[in-house]
Amino acid sequence: MNDNQPIYNIVKEFPDMYIVQVLSKPKFRLPPALSGRRKNKTVDDIEQDIARSVRRSRRVINDYVLMNDFDLFITFTFNPKKVNRYDLDLCFLRMQSWLWRQQRAYSEPFRYIIVPEKHKDGAIHFHALFGGYQGKLKKTKVIQNNKRVYNLSSFRYGFTNAQYLDDDKLKTVAYLCKYITKDMVLVSNRRRYWCSKNLLKPEKYYNGVEELDIKLDVANLEYQNKYLALYQIPKVVKLFD
Repeated sequence: MNDNQPIYNIVKEFPDMYIVQVLSKPKFRLPPALSGRRKNKTVDDIEQDIARSVRRSRRVINDYVLMNDFDLFITFTFNPKKVNRYDLDLCFLRMQSWLWRQQRAYSEPFRYIIVPEKHKDGAIHFHALFGGYQGKLKKTKVIQNNKRVYNLSSFRYGFTNAQYLDDDKLKTVAYLCKYITKDMVLVSNRRRYWCSKNLLKPEKYYNGVEELDIKLDVANLEYQNKYLALYQIPKVVKLFD
């Protein structure tokens, strides 16, 4: 679309649905020279930036989960005898090293999204969604939330708690997004999460309601405030062309 054209709605296309944002007021794309960060930000400006960053991170994770298949939720805890688990950068490097070796060990690369968490004592943990992981899982006798707990045999830097996910993708999003908060620690390059490069992203259409001939129905309205209305529109399966 033309950069000067007003945007009335934004559509993201997923395998089985469209997510549609209908804006209460049209917006325009700002030229690069006008879209840079303001200098001399106030405390309120910084708080708003953080809040926007949190919302943006949650949206991206939501998009990744709806576009990709994940089957494991895993918590990684570092052994203080092997890693200084209070050093975020060091924990991040150890985790990246392990991920790199695991990706090279198998013919098909697996998918992942990882979010850091700092406990009250300052220790770093990582929470992750994995999809298509071929490494060995060791069955334990532990049952949590009516699900069996497994360990990842290859993780030598500490301890793991892995559980298989069910098919509820919105619940999967909630598992990970509850750790995305304004007070969370940030990893390399000030990121609130990091992920594998093989994740699919939804197609995005500006003013896509008209282009895709999407019918908006109040029955599909998920959320509304003074700025926008959010719809989830199931795709119609065509039995005949």
